Amino acid sequence: MTASTTAAPAAPPPLTSRDVPEPASPGSSPAASPRALLWRALGTRRRDLVAASLLYSSHQLGESMVPVVIGATVGNAVSGGDRWSIALWLAVLGADFLLLSMSYRFGARASMRAKQHTAHEVRMWVTERVVRPAGGVRLAPGDLLTRAASDAGRVGAFAGVFASTVAAVAVLAVSTVLLLRFSLPLGAVILAGTVLLPAVQDRVSRRLRRHSGVEQEEAGRAAVLAEDLIRGLRVLKGIGAEPTAAAEYRRASRGALDASLRAVSSESVLTAVGTAFTGAYLTVIAGVGGWLALSGRLGLGEFVAALGLARFVIGPMRVVSAASASYARALASAARVGEVLTAEAAVEVADGVPVAGTASKGAAFEGATSGGTAAEDASDVVFAGADGVTFTAEAGALTGVVAAAPTLAARIPALLARERDPAVGRIRIGGVDIAALPLEELRGRVLVSPHDAVLFPGTIAENIGLLAPDDAAAGRGARAAFADQVIATVPDGPRTPVGDRGENLSGGQRQRVALARALAAEPPVLVLHDPTTAVDAATEDRIAERLREVRAGRTSILVTTSPALLSRCDRVVFVRDAGVSGEATAADSAADVVTGGHAELMRDVPAYRELLTK
Repeated sequence: MTASTTAAPAAPPPLTSRDVPEPASPGSSPAASPRALLWRALGTRRRDLVAASLLYSSHQLGESMVPVVIGATVGNAVSGGDRWSIALWLAVLGADFLLLSMSYRFGARASMRAKQHTAHEVRMWVTERVVRPAGGVRLAPGDLLTRAASDAGRVGAFAGVFASTVAAVAVLAVSTVLLLRFSLPLGAVILAGTVLLPAVQDRVSRRLRRHSGVEQEEAGRAAVLAEDLIRGLRVLKGIGAEPTAAAEYRRASRGALDASLRAVSSESVLTAVGTAFTGAYLTVIAGVGGWLALSGRLGLGEFVAALGLARFVIGPMRVVSAASASYARALASAARVGEVLTAEAAVEVADGVPVAGTASKGAAFEGATSGGTAAEDASDVVFAGADGVTFTAEAGALTGVVAAAPTLAARIPALLARERDPAVGRIRIGGVDIAALPLEELRGRVLVSPHDAVLFPGTIAENIGLLAPDDAAAGRGARAAFADQVIATVPDGPRTPVGDRGENLSGGQRQRVALARALAAEPPVLVLHDPTTAVDAATEDRIAERLREVRAGRTSILVTTSPALLSRCDRVVFVRDAGVSGEATAADSAADVVTGGHAELMRDVPAYRELLTK
């Protein structure tokens, strides 16, 4: 038996935003602001949006020409034009209707493509960022689902109205030019309207933008709570807490409803302002046009055309008004999506080339503590009671790790999987710092199966064979974990669906299937954290024996307090509390580590014996 107390080296500098790997988005890293991210999302469907904008503009221009052509036809007829000239104007009118009809048809197709594909692109950005090996996104699944679905959909919805808004602005510009040709006062009125409307709408939409963001946040909270309640439904039923849980969800749901009603109310105000503005605008146009006609400054045909144009531009102005509401919602959702895309990575990613020949040399865990800032790390380690840990898992050996602090027991597997980086110290595999290894290579060599390992939807056989190199390896893993007994007792054998997160299986069955999956992968280094806590004692003892056999010659680390598993280990590492208090530093944050055989530690180390027998 040996004992050691080692001071941990100085902490590395904290991560900065420049150290964070670029997320999986087209071309480059995500934009820093919601507005820039929104335009980047639209840029992914640039071709569709340009086509839709041109086609919608053609449609709107065709619509705007209808009153002009009708006015010209009426003016020609009143002024004594011949039948051929009238027929020509009617033919122009028919061609105009054909143009605007076909333009709208194909423009709508392009706009719908832009809407659906933009939402899909944003959804993929969120998904790809969440599953990146470097991690860093620490939002609940329900909240992430809301951002990937509802928020992405709102960004896509703005893409759907973007082209029609561009077309509306184009037709307002053309209408202004046409009215300026008829009358400077009318043109000035329409020009003032096109400038004032966006300014007023932007001012009013700020409230909607704020309420829309709160609405999505509350919806995300309700989704997270619903997910937790469904996942823990069996426990809630067992302790009779369904009424309390239902009341809690009703409060969360009511909060989401209230937030949604506030957002709808803000949108209604925005719509009302737009409607009132356009109504007042039409009244002013009609009044000015009537006064000009009565004063003889406008001819009959010009008056008909001007009035028709003034009435027609109400539609484009309403489109601009509606687009401002969509833009406000999209901007709020883009901010929520941006929080995911710009989340700082949990670990620094190595840019080096893969290092060969390290997998068979064992794993060294030297002076490692939790990640974060230096001060937080020191405090967290002091709280956990395990600073400056040093132990070695020999190559090809089965090493048990017993931590006096449960938080340290959970942290060791996370550090070996590089879910986080140690603030001080390092972890080496075969003499190579794991921080220097690409994450894909590291996780291909080191498989960490956490205590709460999740089963994926599918059958038992699919879960066990998920990482297995072949069917024979899957069979060996199933036998070693006694998952073959699980298969023998379920209705459809290996084809039995496990359900969402393994809900169709008992706790012990889930653990055995998860353990079988880890063993079937046959990784060079396997780390297991409390793999048999829900298994009965007799089965656990048999699993311990078979686990030793199936992992013979490979490096394995068992983080556990199970005597059955520890008694089969070649060596056990006991990490006792360091007893550090106050503001610990790298120099005094040393944990007391004792190594030896399980029987030896049970005999000679009272703290070890007490921990395993209590």
